[in-house]
Amino acid sequence: MATKKTTKKGASKAQKRKQLQKKQIVVIAVIVIVVLVALVLLTHFNVIDVYELLGLKNPSGDNGNTDNGKKPSGTPAAGKLEDIDMNACIKVHFIDVGQGDSILVELGSDTIILIDAGHTGVSIDEDGKAHDKPYAYNRVPNAVTGPYFEYLNEIIPNHGGDIDYLVATHRDSDHINMLPKVLDTYQVNNIFYNDCYNDSITDASATVKAFETKAETEPNCTEYQFETEYDTVLPFETNGYKFTVYSSGNDGFRGARTKANSMSLICMLEYGGRKVLFTGDAEVETEKWFIEKTGNDPSFDIDVLKVAHHGSTSSSCVEFLDYVNAEYGVISSGKNNAYGHPTEVVMNRLNERNIATYNTQDYGTITLYVDSEGDMCFVTEKTPEAAE
Repeated sequence: MATKKTTKKGASKAQKRKQLQKKQIVVIAVIVIVVLVALVLLTHFNVIDVYELLGLKNPSGDNGNTDNGKKPSGTPAAGKLEDIDMNACIKVHFIDVGQGDSILVELGSDTIILIDAGHTGVSIDEDGKAHDKPYAYNRVPNAVTGPYFEYLNEIIPNHGGDIDYLVATHRDSDHINMLPKVLDTYQVNNIFYNDCYNDSITDASATVKAFETKAETEPNCTEYQFETEYDTVLPFETNGYKFTVYSSGNDGFRGARTKANSMSLICMLEYGGRKVLFTGDAEVETEKWFIEKTGNDPSFDIDVLKVAHHGSTSSSCVEFLDYVNAEYGVISSGKNNAYGHPTEVVMNRLNERNIATYNTQDYGTITLYVDSEGDMCFVTEKTPEAAE
């Protein structure tokens, strides 16, 4: 009898141990689930970066913001300003000119590149609705030109006072209507543009002719006036950087929706192992031409894309976005513009490819820093909250 009692007690203790182990497993499982849920929520709301916490590279390239429709905020995952070697860096200023384009590049201590300088105004029609309108070269309001030239004057005199390379991507007013005044204000050493008129648009034609007249008479300047029937690639390389101008010509785009946009010059800047691609208003046919012109190279890869045509559906085709494989995008567009730029279609394409995108209508002027080691970061004039 004693032996039987001892066996029963032993069995009872074993059962208790199993029950205790089951409870411990349940508790641990609950804790793990709670921790995982907390991490997911904290990551979703950008309280923490789980990849940084684990010492891994964030595959989205923007602190966990992938395709959830949120805009990136603050300095992106590319780096912080304090990590940039200011003694060996370039700066790319995507200047907020409203609905238009203007990009100023500082290369070292003595080289300046200016890509476009234009602005589109807003008019109120009789129906009370706002519509964007192109300004002629001599009608851009002082409220635009004043702050714009103040910005240029803070930078250009620190680099010798000249503009070394001036690029007019195409003839639209929102890209060139401030360029005649630029040529009146600064010595320009090299000018790149297409020989393209459109006499059906009086304002635009007058603006183009004013720009080209001043370009042709600019003293001590080399003029690269690309022929419309030939495509051309011009690389310039010195002091650790390479700047390449791609001109598509125009004969292949006779049936394009907007011939002038399709003729947009595309420029690529390379420094510190990084690549920045500037696209003007290049349309789908131009993007496909660029793919072929660069060899349809499966290893082609850039870091920052200036998104073409302010985010219009006429550009940023899937084939092109997949080809350039950009990590970051910058859009220049005006707040509440009548064109609806950037379009939802294009933003969805960018988000689907985890391209963290900044827009001047939300962030104001956006400055990209890249140093000789390839460290890079963005600094914005304002946060999206301040713009609302």
